[in-house]
Amino acid sequence: MLIRFTLGVFALALPLSLGTPSHAACSKRVVMYDASWCPYCRQVRAILKRNNIRYTVRDATTPRVQAEMVKRFGDAAVPRTVIGRTVVAGVDEARIKKLCR
Repeated sequence: MLIRFTLGVFALALPLSLGTPSHAACSKRVVMYDASWCPYCRQVRAILKRNNIRYTVRDATTPRVQAEMVKRFGDAAVPRTVIGRTVVAGVDEARIKKLCR
């Protein structure tokens, strides 16, 4: 995808994703249980972004998602990333990348 800037009669086209691949790096469904205030969640979001992994965010600060997490995982700790059927607790870039191969 290109972004076009018009400068008078000249047009400049720049790639939208400088230095990143244009394909998703994970064929599995990725869901991240997240809290906006959590520094470790920010690290996981950065890992997912850096590796061009598409993911869905579940807001772990809401009572509904917290109840879901307690039922599914036994607690509501964040960050928690589910890749396919595998749960990654905390910040673990190597494991995230391995599961997304």
